[in-house]
Amino acid sequence: MVENPPSQSEQPAAASPATVKSETRKVLCLQILRQFVAVAGAAALYRLLGPEPFGLYGMVIPLLMLPRMAATLGLSAATVQIEQLSSSQRSAIFYITTGLGILAAVLTGGLGHLFSRIYDVPELVWISWAFAGTTVIDAIGLTHFASIQRRMQLGRIAGIRVVSQTVAVAVAIIVAVRIEDHPDRVAGSGILAILALEYGQLAVNSLGYWISGGWRPGRLAATDLKQLLTFGGNYSLSSLVFYAGQNLDKIILAVVLGSTRTGQRLLGIYTAMYNLMMKPVYFVTDPVTSVMLPSLSRARNSAADYRRIALDFYRFTAILLIPAGLGLAVVSGDVALLISGPGWDEAALMLFALAPAVCVHGLINISGSLLASAGQTDRLLGAAFILLLLQAQGYIAAYWFATQFEIPGNVTEGQAVCVAVAVAYSLVLLMAIIPYLTYCFSRVGMQIRGLLLEWIQVLGRAMLMSFTVWFVQDLLLANGVGLALRLTISIGVGVAAYGLLMWPRITESVLPFFVGRKTDTGDV
Repeated sequence: MVENPPSQSEQPAAASPATVKSETRKVLCLQILRQFVAVAGAAALYRLLGPEPFGLYGMVIPLLMLPRMAATLGLSAATVQIEQLSSSQRSAIFYITTGLGILAAVLTGGLGHLFSRIYDVPELVWISWAFAGTTVIDAIGLTHFASIQRRMQLGRIAGIRVVSQTVAVAVAIIVAVRIEDHPDRVAGSGILAILALEYGQLAVNSLGYWISGGWRPGRLAATDLKQLLTFGGNYSLSSLVFYAGQNLDKIILAVVLGSTRTGQRLLGIYTAMYNLMMKPVYFVTDPVTSVMLPSLSRARNSAADYRRIALDFYRFTAILLIPAGLGLAVVSGDVALLISGPGWDEAALMLFALAPAVCVHGLINISGSLLASAGQTDRLLGAAFILLLLQAQGYIAAYWFATQFEIPGNVTEGQAVCVAVAVAYSLVLLMAIIPYLTYCFSRVGMQIRGLLLEWIQVLGRAMLMSFTVWFVQDLLLANGVGLALRLTISIGVGVAAYGLLMWPRITESVLPFFVGRKTDTGDV
């Protein structure tokens, strides 16, 4: 755990239950708008660009994010977690984070040269260098972002992200239209629109954080950063390992398929469906983790408050994501067709295979904030390594299975590999979730048994909901109801059915995060 630094320290905002739920409420409401913009933008770009640019993006994104996370994420988290922070420490963190961001950008460009040979894709060199600058832009705003988070002004962060998402999507669509209409358009040029999306979003984010951060870095002076660097190093490394596990599937597919246009198309479809699968996960976990780390860090001296806040977040996440994963699996065909449009024939099966991961992905994601809030970053690192090994074994087994057995019908080997890897992604997370959470809870002195019993009930009712949706969807399909209307009715029936089955739990564990509720102690 990071101890208090010496004098002239800034005290963080208190994390009362009312503050936690109020800020979570703001973030969730803005997150709905942000995800709507993101999905609408993705649907437009899928149609304008086709799958191939997303295949190239799937190749470069690990080369971009792994150095970025290793270099910059840990000190930002340490800034939030520490109880007191001096102005000299904060300025030092800014300069170190910016410097590490520059180094990470250079590393991304260098990795492009290496992996362009591994993947046999020469374009990856310039694409890696083009994306590398986004890491510097991100690093410039991270310390200001952490300062806002430290003050528990999380609604302000969410508002900035809504604006940045909207601006970035608009710019990306304009670039995509220009590319589509250009008579000399070449294969892969659609990556420029994705590049515009990344730069637009991160630039507006960093600008917003600087404006709202309330401080400017001072002169670099000697200060004690040992404990912050220790915490930040472990947190960065654990995040790096966890992210590597999340993206190892795409690295393997890039190695196996990326050298051909057909392979890049399949990788693009897989990457797009993976990102689509993660939309509900991010919808829930982005606001939860943004509130969870600072609130638990402030409450760690009170075991009762710490346990109550943590359990509230785990209940909230499970109640929303377990039905989301099952429901997405049922309507995956319609969702893939509506979002991606024609020319993405393999998308539905890949999304169906990935959808079950939604049920548990969020619970794994928020566990990083649980351990980090208690200063257990070394334990978090160990858990991330174990999960990475399990994922690597699963992907290797999936590749072996897809290439060793006869493929039925007109399914190509590349399609079979993509679907098998998607199945492995979901299966590994589903099998690992209970031991993973048991380990994380034990590190902070909590028991998981009670939550498991609650989650079993949630799972049972979510299954009833999914059967209802399947029946209604099949009935609508048999009667020739159009795609958009069919999907709207199916989702509406699913929401209504789950709401009726889970109403007492929803009113107790979910609605308070969206709607204020008067109690004896005030608004929560």
